[in-house]
Amino acid sequence: MIEFTMARVCLSVCGLLLLTAVIVPVTGMYESDAVDRESDVSDDIAKLIDNFYYSEMNEAVILMNDILPNIFSYAEFNGHLVTLTTDRGVYKSGTRAFVISDGTLGFNDVIRLTKNGDTVTAERLV
Repeated sequence: MIEFTMARVCLSVCGLLLLTAVIVPVTGMYESDAVDRESDVSDDIAKLIDNFYYSEMNEAVILMNDILPNIFSYAEFNGHLVTLTTDRGVYKSGTRAFVISDGTLGFNDVIRLTKNGDTVTAERLV
């Protein structure tokens, strides 16, 4: 009877060691994927600005919580540069259009994009 109990204890300990050996690399892969996705978000915001600039629309209203990855992130537009800041890092992407904004745009903001000649203005509505 004691052999049965010892076999179960050894099996449990080996299973726990195997799980810990697998969890560390898997967690690193998920972290790497999250960083890649956040850098893609800054590129996507730049593409959004460029597509708006070259479209026939004169005005667009955008909810930033649809664009930004989480509540701790915010975007800034400065000339031809889009800067996305998250809890994991700062990501920058270039735009073809010159963008003027009224400061930092956060997760809960609603912005209006308007075309003014050669520039795009991003103003906070809420």
